[in-house]
Amino acid sequence: MMARIGGVSGLAAFLAACGGEAAPAAAPTAAAKAEPTKAPAAAAPTMAPAAQPTVAPTVAGTTVNFDKPTEITFWHTQTGANLAALDAIVAEFNKSNGKKITVKAETIPGSYTGVYQKAMAAIQAGQTPDVAVGYESMAVEYMKAKAIVALDDYALKGGQALSADDLKDIFPIYIESNKYPMFQNKMLTFPFTKSLAVQYWNEDFLKAAGVAKNGQKGQIMSFDDFKKATTALTKKGADGKASVYGAHIKIDTSYIDAFIFANGGEVLDKDQAKVTFNQDAGVQIFEMWAEMVKNGEAYENNKDSAYQNDFGAGKVAGFHDTTTGRPWVRKALTADGKEPEKYKWSVGMIPQKDPNKPISVLFGGNVVVFDNKDKVRPAAGWEWIKFFTNKENSAVFPIKTGYMPLRKSAAENPEVKANWEKDPQGKQAFDLSDLVRAEPQIPAWQDIRGILQDALTATITGKMTAKAALDDAASKANKLIEEKK
Repeated sequence: MMARIGGVSGLAAFLAACGGEAAPAAAPTAAAKAEPTKAPAAAAPTMAPAAQPTVAPTVAGTTVNFDKPTEITFWHTQTGANLAALDAIVAEFNKSNGKKITVKAETIPGSYTGVYQKAMAAIQAGQTPDVAVGYESMAVEYMKAKAIVALDDYALKGGQALSADDLKDIFPIYIESNKYPMFQNKMLTFPFTKSLAVQYWNEDFLKAAGVAKNGQKGQIMSFDDFKKATTALTKKGADGKASVYGAHIKIDTSYIDAFIFANGGEVLDKDQAKVTFNQDAGVQIFEMWAEMVKNGEAYENNKDSAYQNDFGAGKVAGFHDTTTGRPWVRKALTADGKEPEKYKWSVGMIPQKDPNKPISVLFGGNVVVFDNKDKVRPAAGWEWIKFFTNKENSAVFPIKTGYMPLRKSAAENPEVKANWEKDPQGKQAFDLSDLVRAEPQIPAWQDIRGILQDALTATITGKMTAKAALDDAASKANKLIEEKK
């Protein structure tokens, strides 16, 4: 039987899991419901002024004149302190863009699922927003409906394009992961709120157990190191039950993908026509997790991200999660800011088959620009995206929200450097920004995620062997791929 702490867990709602966005832990002293988009309150970010010209020169061979007021609608999912930070950037853009553009930002209920459902209805009605957040699989569906514009003609060429310095500054993965092979490698999306799959460790526990590596650069664990560390960190009572688990297993396809990539495997073949997660690399990962659970060294309790509270209470030594989980881990370690941190802790790379060639997964939201059959509005939408992701805003917005800075120059931003003094784990995460890759973009992947999560549950509960569970998942997944071509 699978070991658990604090109740029975269930699979996360599919799209809440998609992209690995973190659900915060409930406060350590109460069983409050998780609020995924909430972050500790913070002052509004400092803004960089927008460029002032009133004409955007050639875009895809067309001159766009911003000589009349243009209002564009932006659908997003931010709430709480994140919303306040975003609204401040919107207000600054509206005041300073110099092109008579006004952004009307709207929070859409239901997270990314709600945005997707509303957008698909809007496409049918011919009344789409101008810009909206979305995951890669959603952008594919929008493009199949011929509802969005490719951003290449805005971001990469023409008078509105990013400069050569901008392109050098933005981490390459944030550009490349927004290009879509099934659409001639066009850039259909642009990064908005990004995160990385990482490993969290209780540094005090590592030191006490004599474990030298913690996943940071130069200290990346092999899978053998990881298995030994998990055993060494587990503490059991006289009854044989764990009082401290070495690891927590998160049932989320983004982390399954990450661990398979880290083990030298792939989840799709080169033609993106069949899944490959049931090959040796995937089977080995599932067998490793199943063995840890069987030995009482690891457990699964994803409900309301309870594992973050367990980490704060010293009930688990390490877990894999999104980098956006940092504020919630800190809350769990400090009784919601009322006490000093109970333990020293760190964020590092997940274990690897080859620590000299580490890789993990990038996930999180992007933005799309809808084709409103109007030259000006898509161009205005790109002006807003470019402002939001400029050198200043793309560095400071993450301070307020826990998301990852998109640019290398964030490391030199005074506000970012000052924040890293209080959040050293943010710097540890940033240092891994060039060691990630994107997940599949094929239309069927959205449904395949749930199939793969079910396979992991069946494996670690002992209902199926790793190979049988993954072969069954592969059969179902390949049928979906064929159906959704």
